[in-house]
Amino acid sequence: MLRLVAARCQSRVRSACLAAPHSSALRASAAPSKYKNEAFPRLLSLDADTYRPPKAVNITSEEVWHRTVAPALRTFLALKKHLILPVAFVVPRDDDAWPRETWGYPLGKHAVWLRTCWRKGQPAPHFALRDLEEIDFAFDRSQYKWDHLIKPALRRYFELLWGVSIGHRVFNIRHRGDFKAQIERDAAELEEIKFCYDSTTYDRDWRERVLPSLKVFRQEFGHCDVYRGFKVPDCPPWPKSAAGLPLGVIVNNIRIKKYYADQVARDDAELKEIEFVWDHAFAEWNDRIFAALKAFRQNHTDRHVPPRKFVVPSNDLWPEKAHGLKLGLAFTNIRSNSYYFYQFARTMDQLASLRLKVTITRAKWHQRVEPMLVTFEELHGHRDVPISFVVPSETPWNKSDWGIQLGRLKPKQRRWAGA
Repeated sequence: MLRLVAARCQSRVRSACLAAPHSSALRASAAPSKYKNEAFPRLLSLDADTYRPPKAVNITSEEVWHRTVAPALRTFLALKKHLILPVAFVVPRDDDAWPRETWGYPLGKHAVWLRTCWRKGQPAPHFALRDLEEIDFAFDRSQYKWDHLIKPALRRYFELLWGVSIGHRVFNIRHRGDFKAQIERDAAELEEIKFCYDSTTYDRDWRERVLPSLKVFRQEFGHCDVYRGFKVPDCPPWPKSAAGLPLGVIVNNIRIKKYYADQVARDDAELKEIEFVWDHAFAEWNDRIFAALKAFRQNHTDRHVPPRKFVVPSNDLWPEKAHGLKLGLAFTNIRSNSYYFYQFARTMDQLASLRLKVTITRAKWHQRVEPMLVTFEELHGHRDVPISFVVPSETPWNKSDWGIQLGRLKPKQRRWAGA
């Protein structure tokens, strides 16, 4: 009889873990836990001094779950009020807000594993079920956000406004001056809740977050060529309101998709002052790689090319913007893989003056050079391109090819003639 009861309990547990996506089995509306403490023996080590939280995800240890993972999940929920854990989240060390036995644990990756099991219909460890149900773990991130964040916010919104349409009222405050007296009287309170009443939120973000962050970037790194993955740190001297801002992505969108076009045009003088980089590859080639190649020729007259492991020293003999550049690796990629093709193809004569020979890979030749030769042949009836020929800045030439020294690239094509 006892075996039969135990088997039925285990069957119910598995059913809870195998709940299909969008099932209500593990959602916020689920009934309080029906599992008793006796059904889940903790089996914990009695020697607290010998236990150390693992540095990698541990999915099989019941002790690790009860002493590290479950307390960490509950602490995250208590501090953040949700369980949308970033993949890269690691429990901070030396932070008394977190239990000591959770410090340094990669909680974000453990959460990913739990969600992956749920999506595949695989059961979570039996010893974790009660905790996961009690905290309403975010197996389905979208559903969790809807249940715990969006829907409650919408409900609160309508409870407060009784159906009042506020969008057009905010528009009129910003553009028509409605409620001017009230705005002036309550300016401090509106500032406290970050209500943007004198401009669009788009303009405010540029004025208070993006542009100040660009200025600090220039101040800290000596240039304003923001790489794509850069995020604003949460520490001085960076703007506090911009902490976590994906500045690299924003800069890429400014360059390519014309984000903040009105603000960029208005603040053009300030962008020029901080030397905002519009073309990353062009700036990298001109300000760092080519400048470093010239300095290399001056400082190493006995070498033809930089060794593969050569790194630009940080001293007065080298351009400041090139300090720390892996010049040897960069030049190897230029010669072997035709990196920075559009840049070096416009400076072939200058490279020749430095006695640096750059070849074009076969793939790059057919991809980039061959279309230019086709255009030349259509215009001149042959492919005997003079060495001094530079692609003119006019139709029918592609705009991206203007200025390329096609005549100096042609000799390299002979290696593959008839291929």
